Amino acid sequence: MKSYLYILILLTAFVSCKKNNEHLPPNFNYKIDPVPLTENVVVGAYYSNYTTADWAKKYTFKPVKGEYNALDPLIMDQHRKWADEAGLDFFIFNWNGAAGNPILNAFLQGRNNNVKMVINFNTAHLSATNASPLTGAKLTTMINEFKTLASSHFDKDYYYKVDGRPVVMITPLNLSSSAGSSINYATVIPALKQAMTDAGLNLYVIGEITLGWLPPVRYAPAIKAMDGVNANNWTTDVYDRSVFFNSFVDMNWKNWTDSTKTWKVDFVPCIAPGYNDKAMTPASKMYDIGYTPEFYTDFTNVAKRNMSSKRIVLINSWNNFQLGTAIEPTETYGNIFLQMTRKQFKIN
Repeated sequence: MKSYLYILILLTAFVSCKKNNEHLPPNFNYKIDPVPLTENVVVGAYYSNYTTADWAKKYTFKPVKGEYNALDPLIMDQHRKWADEAGLDFFIFNWNGAAGNPILNAFLQGRNNNVKMVINFNTAHLSATNASPLTGAKLTTMINEFKTLASSHFDKDYYYKVDGRPVVMITPLNLSSSAGSSINYATVIPALKQAMTDAGLNLYVIGEITLGWLPPVRYAPAIKAMDGVNANNWTTDVYDRSVFFNSFVDMNWKNWTDSTKTWKVDFVPCIAPGYNDKAMTPASKMYDIGYTPEFYTDFTNVAKRNMSSKRIVLINSWNNFQLGTAIEPTETYGNIFLQMTRKQFKIN
């Protein structure tokens, strides 16, 4: 009798556990399956303008070219050649209103390569505040700066275009809490695009959010004003996210793609081969992630799973060695990340 009761208890427990398991959350550490290519993916990479002061801040992995000056024509020529090897369509250059923009000139000097440029326009130099927002004279200044960039770069053959439209990035969409009313992108972007249309250019504008792991609805009014949106930084100080990184990002991006499709905005995934900022910031709370071929392969496939019909993916970065995100060849890894970038995003 005791034996019968014991077996009955075990069976009841098994059935109960099975029933409860049916309501458990999905597996957070699932396998990222390869995404076969049917056509090429458009790939851009963030380019950092390194100086002696930058190298002095310490960095991870030594570049093949040593502690170079990015304005050196020989260095830039090698970078363009490597970019072609990786199948990059464009470098992303930050632009903050500074006179001269020497990095743009360095990129153009002696250029005979396929890789093109895209400008990431930083609004910080316009000094918009809640008390003095980006309207009136400040908006006029922004529009005039875009007109100058248009005549200098946007309409040239070395500038990257999507369906004939020059690609321009604008950052940041995630304004600080102390400047939340400083820029109303819902009015600024239409005014800017209309002015550029009047000047004969139809821009394709990608808004940049400088932090990942955020819900898109938080920035919905700004995002809806854009043609595309990307979040460029997926570092994390959360242990579970670091351990199950690619599956966690995949679930997050599914939320982004669902929202942006509804808003008729293209989601532009942004990936990296890894992250390690401990050399520059030993006290950093961010977890080291990736920097292995396996990790990068999975991350490229997460991007392909979630890219829009425009098929644009960004890499952060080409050469940010201080954050350990560079795909530029290093003494440790050689050109493996260049080869993998082409393999994952180009048919041949």
